Amino acid sequence: MSYYPFTVVLSASVPLEKRSQKYQENYTKIKNAQIQIEEAVIGLSRNIFQAGGKIIFGGHPSISPLVAMVATEFKINKEIENSKRNEIGEKLITIYQSKAFEKIIPKETTSLFNLGYSDIIWTDAIDQEQPNPNIKDKPQCEKSLAYMRREMMRGSVDALICIGGMDGVEREFEIFHELHPTKPIFILKSTGGASKILATEFANSNFVRVIDSEYYPYRNEEKGKEDTPEKFEIIPYSYFTALIIKQILDSKNK
Repeated sequence: MSYYPFTVVLSASVPLEKRSQKYQENYTKIKNAQIQIEEAVIGLSRNIFQAGGKIIFGGHPSISPLVAMVATEFKINKEIENSKRNEIGEKLITIYQSKAFEKIIPKETTSLFNLGYSDIIWTDAIDQEQPNPNIKDKPQCEKSLAYMRREMMRGSVDALICIGGMDGVEREFEIFHELHPTKPIFILKSTGGASKILATEFANSNFVRVIDSEYYPYRNEEKGKEDTPEKFEIIPYSYFTALIIKQILDSKNK
């Protein structure tokens, strides 16, 4: 039994503009998408840790530093309390990594482990897959990553939350729903990438909750002003992610 009252799987990344035309189009339509993704991850992490929850994710190098920053805030404040109550020593973050990438694991991921914020669970490489460092514009070691994602989703988890991302977020969406068909998937459409694609495609599904579509008016999309000059638009991600955590806790307390 977990020490933490709830556990969420975070599926997120900042899309690479050159990865594919599909994500390039859905990424650039979101004003300041990288900033929106970062703000969403930070707001979500703060709300999860504030509510006493736990995050599981794949340690993506664009996301790990953001989670680490927030974990630092909460570790300092709760270290004494947790050491007394958390007898099994379970960390507030669990990162899954495939052994296929063991030789090139990013420092952003190892820093979370070295600072004592996370556990790392290694999953087997499939068919001796190894990444080619010269290939940067398409996914690699796909069998090993598929196995890792399935192992990451197998445990006792309460929800999946999708932010930004590319094909990996889409695969994690599919696997989570396959393994946990009755559990909710929350999507922040305003972060673009795969999340925008999934939010549009599954908007009417009973297991998908697009929190920012329900509460935030997409003014540029609605008025057809996608070609207007870029202007930073403040989206209240702290509020949206607080709503997500409230819904998770409410469903567990029924």
